[in-house]
Amino acid sequence: MALPLRSKNPPESFPFATIFLIIANVFVYIVTTQDGFQIRESVVQSWAIKSSDFSLLKMFSAMFLHGSLMHLLGNMWFLALFGFAVEGRLRWYRYVPLYLLAGLGGDVLHHLIQGVTEMNRPSLGASGAIMGIVGAALWMFPYGKVTTLWGWSIFTIRVTDWPMWGVSLYYLGFDLLEFFLFGGKDGVGHLAHLGGALAGFLVCIAFRPKRDSEMASDSKATLAEVKDLGILGRMELAELHRVNPDDPLIVLHWMDKSLRESQGPNQACVDAFFKHLPKMRREMDPRVLAAPIMGLSHKGLVKAREMVSLAGDLERTSDNVNAMRLYEVAYGLPDATDDVQETSCFRTGLLCENVLHNADRAASCYHEVLHRWPMGSFAQQAKVRLTALQSRTKV
Repeated sequence: MALPLRSKNPPESFPFATIFLIIANVFVYIVTTQDGFQIRESVVQSWAIKSSDFSLLKMFSAMFLHGSLMHLLGNMWFLALFGFAVEGRLRWYRYVPLYLLAGLGGDVLHHLIQGVTEMNRPSLGASGAIMGIVGAALWMFPYGKVTTLWGWSIFTIRVTDWPMWGVSLYYLGFDLLEFFLFGGKDGVGHLAHLGGALAGFLVCIAFRPKRDSEMASDSKATLAEVKDLGILGRMELAELHRVNPDDPLIVLHWMDKSLRESQGPNQACVDAFFKHLPKMRREMDPRVLAAPIMGLSHKGLVKAREMVSLAGDLERTSDNVNAMRLYEVAYGLPDATDDVQETSCFRTGLLCENVLHNADRAASCYHEVLHRWPMGSFAQQAKVRLTALQSRTKV
């Protein structure tokens, strides 16, 4: 006996489609049962699929029917357990077709083989489609950790982490074994399970998604426990970025860890960081970007204008110390144009005056603005600030 309890494979995007499918299956079950425990016979006759009445419409309708409460609960458990991660990688527009095609594949295999001798026996359930999700998970996350309750008897039950390939092969192996042992007489659509898993596996390959390595799966299992990317090393973060290149938070932590090491960030890390920097600036607190930007500036990898822009964001969050540091560094960069230097000099003066209360340094900055850019954008403001400082000094 083996029962998967938890998938240590956090989804890479919100699983809207999986949640919708669970709600749809539960809703259909509620409206098609007579007492909440058993499906109505009239529904089975009208909407389940038979080899003698094989149609595309009934292939789809049967996919949302469940014969009993336990049938529904078991399927929905597996759908949530594996569907979240599969949809997270494929996104809904590939996930939904895979789910439906896997369900159709399960029906086709079941009725091609077993339906020949049982033409009028109805079949129903989402098991084929859900095993298709398992097949897709097997392809994309072969080493993904699945916490599993298992044992050969009640006295040997234990809970350990199985790899996804182990869970998949366990269930598919028992489906194959039980089909040969019982020939479908046990009331379980073993061939539908096998056909769905095969269809899901092949459709997933056709979509060509990224596959997780063992390192990526181990890193995800760690994140499932501690939920902190900061605990991972540079190589682990690089591997997570490979399989999930659209997550800016992974890139931010990858850059942070790389800057802390003597060899610094490699070109792939730098490229990923600057690719995601606009999104980071839109969605993240600018204070988390100050350290990596400063670190990259010392390596000559950040443009002066970008630093001034981020320094302005930091001022708006009252992180004035880091803002001033960025202004000072931007001022001295080789690519700093006159307008960048003027802005940096004036803003540094304001921060010295209002935050550090260093009137002498503030006055020095204002004098430099007036001397170097007498017709510049900040010349008039620098003159006003100098006058204010001088009046305070006289008082």
